This record gives sequence, C-alpha cells and structure tokens, in this order.
Amino acid sequence: MKFRMIGAAIALGVAFGLSSFGSVRQAEAQDAVTKLKVGYIPVGVYSYLWRARDAGYFKAENLEVELTPMAGGGQIIPALQSGSLQFGISDALGVLNARNAGIPITYVSFNFAQASDDPVHAVLTTDPAIKTPADLKGKAVATNLSYNTDWTMMREWLRKNGVDPKSVTFREVPFPDMLPALRNNTIAAAGVTEPFITLGKSQGATVLGYYFTDVKSPVVFSGIVAMQPYVEKNKDVVRRFLRAINRALDDFKDPAVVRQTIAANTKVPPAVIEKMGLGRWQKDMSPEAMQFWVDAAKKEGIVNSTADLKTLVWQDK
Repeated sequence: MKFRMIGAAIALGVAFGLSSFGSVRQAEAQDAVTKLKVGYIPVGVYSYLWRARDAGYFKAENLEVELTPMAGGGQIIPALQSGSLQFGISDALGVLNARNAGIPITYVSFNFAQASDDPVHAVLTTDPAIKTPADLKGKAVATNLSYNTDWTMMREWLRKNGVDPKSVTFREVPFPDMLPALRNNTIAAAGVTEPFITLGKSQGATVLGYYFTDVKSPVVFSGIVAMQPYVEKNKDVVRRFLRAINRALDDFKDPAVVRQTIAANTKVPPAVIEKMGLGRWQKDMSPEAMQFWVDAAKKEGIVNSTADLKTLVWQDK
C-alpha cells in the first residue's frame, strides 16, 4: 500500500513538474524577443517607423526591429522574397507589379496619402532656363525607381502638361542623391519627396509642379508589406508589429510629433522641418483606393490584370 502511495506521489510530482516546466516554457516563449528587419526609405513619409522605435512601441511588443534604408519597393520586395527582410515599405504599383508577376506580397498596413493642400512630392530644377514642364523636352528627369508610383505619376504629369514622356530621358536616382545630381547638372529635373523639396527650395531650386497631386488629389499610395506565407505563419508577430505601428500612426495625428520625430532622426535643418509638407497618415485605408493605380499601370502597359483589390491588403482572421 505504501509503495502504491509513494508511486502515486512520484507520478503526481512528475506530472506537476512537467506541467510547471511547460508553463515556464510557454512563459519564456511569450517573453522571447522577436528580431525583425524592415526595409524603408528614410524620408518623412515613413517616419512613423522611427516613431514606433523611438517611443518604445516595438519594444513594448517584444520586438527588436532593425530599420534598413533602401531605395524603394523595387529593392525591398526581392529582399522580402529572399527572407532577408520580414517587412518593408512599398508603393501601390510595387504591390500590383509583384502580384502580376506571381509574387505573393500583401499590404499589412496601407496607410499614407497626400493632397494638394499638403503635397509631399514635387518636380524640382536648379536650371534657370527651365521654367515650365515644356522645357523638359529632350532633358533627363530623375525618379527614385522605374515603373513605380513616382515614375508613373511623373509620366502622367508630363502628359497633363503637354509633354510626351518619350521626349524625356528617365534616370533612377535615390531621393537623397537628387539635389546633388541637380547641382551637378547630371539631371535637369527630379521628382523629389520631402524633406528634399523644402530643402531644395531653401538652396535655390524651383518647383515646376507637384507631380502627384497635380494629377490626383487626394491620392493614397503606400504602406507596409510582407510576404503572404510569412504573414500566415507568423500572425502573432504581425499583430504585434501592427499594434506598434498603429500607435505611431495615432501619434502622427499631431503634426508636432511628426516634425519632432524627423528632427530627431535626420540632419535636416529645423527651419526646413518646420516648413516641409507632411501628407496624411491613416490606419487601414481602403484597398479600393488602389483602383487609380491599376488604371494608371494598365495605361503604361505595366499591369494587364489584377486580383480583387481587397486581397491586396491582409485581413486578420
């Protein structure tokens, strides 16, 4: 009898020990820090990533996030495919192009727009002989990448101003390198985003037009993307990442927070930061807003067919 009681006690103790061990392991798993790499363009549009990091929102979700500067979605999406990034920013055409090529990319946060009362893209020149878009015929014009929203909008803006895009030579130049390229006369004009618009104006550059909002206002065009297989296998990580991002987007309802964030993470002069356009951020913008980009892409021959727009933005289920 005693042996039975001792055996039962041992069994109970082992069971309790295993249960406790399992609870410890579960707690450890919950407390484990997840390391993520996120590709982005270090400009005002994507400064909410700085805010999420600097305000400790990533840390609060047990995330260690490395922000990797890149030229745009054309570089970021291949890095997502290879697994060297888990998240990255992309414009709408980057997503549409990828889907058209069979790449399973999806927005997890479609969140940024601009309007004519607060534009963040402009065509700049430092050549005093160039006074109107018509003067760009036969010249070299820069966009940050080809076949993306900037390139597409620049072409539509030229058409809107009576200039055949075929009469212009397009060159790929990263945003931070555009002002030096203008000063060196490597290019005649550039499709620049903030803070480089205001910085360029402070250095004597002239704005020929606002190539996004002159074509459409308001226009939604960018957000954060990930590979669908990664999202489906790591829903908890995606939820945590988005909670941190959404806290930053909530903070950005206050323009002063946006400007403080940009000031803390760049060497842009305070006077420029105070004047620069910011655009607008909003959580979960409608995927139907991408219809404009579908039509624009078809016009350029970039995209022939697309999936249901709703499938381009991840739905947490």
